Parts: sequence; structure tokens; C-alpha cells
Amino acid sequence: MIEHGNSAFDYRSIREVAANATAGNNDHGLEDSGNPFYGSSDEEYSEARVLDNDNKLRREQFHTAGYREGIAAGKEAIAQEGYNFGYKESVTAGYKFGIVRGVSSALAFLPNELREKLIDEEETRDKFQKLHTSVHALSTEVAMKRFYETLTTKQGEEKSSGSGINATTDLGSYVTELSSLLEKSPTIEVDLDT
Repeated sequence: MIEHGNSAFDYRSIREVAANATAGNNDHGLEDSGNPFYGSSDEEYSEARVLDNDNKLRREQFHTAGYREGIAAGKEAIAQEGYNFGYKESVTAGYKFGIVRGVSSALAFLPNELREKLIDEEETRDKFQKLHTSVHALSTEVAMKRFYETLTTKQGEEKSSGSGINATTDLGSYVTELSSLLEKSPTIEVDLDT
């Protein structure tokens, strides 16, 4: 028996196959054998094997690349969705909070006699002044933290129970307070809807 590459050859069996082929028995012909070595040269067999290995390697590389691209596209889509949601929520909340600051500041800096003409009740004027003080006590950084806390609380509550926002930390509580004060002061017209 002689070994050549990855195949082992037994010269006795080759001689038997050759003898059968010359005797007219084509059942054991070289071309019909299941061994890929028979009927082809060593070069053809090694090229076919190399091509098969290259094909498998490329298939694995394309599969891996496709998987990575799919994950990247998924991350990008989710990030974009989150950005869109956050942008919409922050613009609306920022706009309304800006109106609260603007209206409360405008009323706070009016002369007393003009403020008394716009707001009949002294209690309502005092509430406007308290609103102005509390809104302007918040720095931009604190207001942004409260907004973020509100969003995360809102998302957590929606997932767990479906209930609304906690008004004590929500910047929207200032909008609600301004809205109720404006109802008591019909001469002041402010559009809080965006």
C-alpha cells in the first residue's frame, strides 16, 4: 500500500480493477468509481478541493458580514426612533415651559396698578408671583434633569401600569398651574397648545 496526499492506494486492488476492465467487465471501471481520484488528475482534485474550501470560507464571510450589517441597521433604526420620540417630547415640553416662564415674568415685572387691572383677585396675583419665583429658581440643568426623570418615569409607568406622569417632578405641573391661573384671569390670553 502506498500513500499519496490524502489517499491511500493499494496496487493489488488497482490491478484487479484493471484486469476486470480488460476482461470486458465495466462494472468496476475507473470512471465509475465513487472515489474522486479516479477519472481525474491530482491537480483537478486539489483545485476542486481548494475551490470548495474557498466557497465555504466566502459563504461564512458573507454570512458574518450580513449579520453585522443587520445588527448595525437595527441599532440605527432604534436609535433614530428614540431620537424622534425624545425630540418631539422635548420640543413640546420646552415650548410650554418657556411660555410659563415668559408669562410669569411678564406679569411679575408689570407695575402693580396694571397687574391689578389684569388680575382681579389678590390671591391669584400672589399665585402668579409664586409661580414666577419657583420657575425662575430652576436652572436649565435642573429643568432638563426633571424633564428626563419625567420621561423615564412615564415610560416605566406605561410599561408597568399604564398610568400617567407624577406631577410633583414633572415640568408639566407648572403648565397646569399656569393654565388654572389663566382661567381665573380671563383678560390674559395665552395659547398653551402647540
